[in-house]
Parts: sequence; C-alpha cells; structure tokens
Amino acid sequence: MKSINHILFLAFLFCFAGVFAQQGGKEVYVDKVNDFIVSYPDEWDLENGQDGEITIYPPFAKGIEDDNYYEESNVSDLDEEESEQVFEEKIQFTPSRWDDGSLEEFVDKNFLSVDLTEFFEGFTIVKEGKEKINGKEAIWYIANFNIGEESATSFFYFIKMFNRVISITSFCLTEDFELNYKIKYLEIIRSTKSYLDS
Repeated sequence: MKSINHILFLAFLFCFAGVFAQQGGKEVYVDKVNDFIVSYPDEWDLENGQDGEITIYPPFAKGIEDDNYYEESNVSDLDEEESEQVFEEKIQFTPSRWDDGSLEEFVDKNFLSVDLTEFFEGFTIVKEGKEKINGKEAIWYIANFNIGEESATSFFYFIKMFNRVISITSFCLTEDFELNYKIKYLEIIRSTKSYLDS
C-alpha cells in the first residue's frame, strides 16, 4: 500500500510540474481597445506599431540581410533606400474595424481583390481553409513568393472578433518554414482570442 501511495504521489508531482512547465515561458499581449489577446514565447520580441498593430520577432530570425551581410557580400555603400529593404522573419497582427459584413466579405475586399504580386514577386496561394480559433471564425491562406533569389512562405489569417477583424501575416524563408516557424507561428495565431470573452 505504501508503494502505491508513493507511485501516486510521484505521478501527481510529474503532472503538477508538467502544468507549470506548459504555463511558463509565455508572454501575453492584451489590447483592450482592439479587443484581442495573444500569447507568445517569452524569448520573442514584441514591437508596437500604429493603430494597434503589433509585430513579434523570433529570436532565431535571420532574414536575408543580417548583420554580416554587407561584409560577406562586399557591399558597403548601399544607399539608405536599398539598405532598408531587408526581409525579416516575423509575425504581424493588424486589427481593423469591420461593421460592413461577413469575414468572407472582408477577405474578398482587403486580400483576395488586391494584386499582391505588386508587393510580393511570384505571389501564389498554395493552400487555404477555414477554422474556429477560440470560438471565432477564421479564414487562412498559405502563400509562397520570392525575395530576390530566396523563396519565402507566409501564413495569412483573418479572425472575426465582433466588429473587428484581426489580420495576421507571418513571414519566413521557405527553407525555415517547416523546421523553425510553422508550429510556433500556429501556436501564436491559435492563441488569439477576444479580450471581451476572457
């Protein structure tokens, strides 16, 4: 009997430690004005933008032009405009007021009707779908495009929250997508929920 109690105690201890391990290592961003909450790994960096936009940068983001790029490529005298065109691996959340109709109408007007090849060379949607994220309707796309000679992959997610749509766009090099980014990006995206519901 004593050994059974000992085993039960150890099982409880491992479960208790597992719960704390799952809860640790996360930061939570709360936007009460735009009605959304996002949780992300604590080693990632969050930057606030205008009108409630946020950008989250992973610690292993490398981009095409990193700190050593100019030394390695012997390009040291690029003008400011060229040097600012750096591809960064990141995920962006952009809240938009939307009282005009359904999520499908928002996506048609603000995403599908836009010629994204003007912004992303070779832009092609390779997969699309719908899902529920914390009880809210979501439409998603996976797209590929080119950045110079590199291939990039992005998630485009749109989540309806009452009179807002949260548009989520992730960026990463295609070679990093499966290995480093896909699971982490999906964890962050699927943590999105309404502040009013919490």
